[in-house]
Amino acid sequence: MASAAAPPPKFFILEYKYVPDILEKRTPYRAAHIDGAKKQAEAGKMVMAGAFGETPEGALFIFKNTTKEDIEKFVSADPYVQNGLVPSWNIKPYAVVVEPN
Repeated sequence: MASAAAPPPKFFILEYKYVPDILEKRTPYRAAHIDGAKKQAEAGKMVMAGAFGETPEGALFIFKNTTKEDIEKFVSADPYVQNGLVPSWNIKPYAVVVEPN
């Protein structure tokens, strides 16, 4: 009996690492960066996003019901990435165990 292929991940995490002086450099790109994230949320693809660290050292985005390729398109269009404020980023499948109704 052949086993069925595993379903694609329902959630993904996108993690950004910021440059050390992000607060000084982000101002010209911040509105467009946030607008891009809001568009993903309005399309039902992003659950939440935000920076982490006392002084932001990076950001975490939680995506739902989308593909890794679509997230890569989001990253490549993000003004923070295009302007060198995000020297590295990573996309990982996220296995949610507990989720609100």
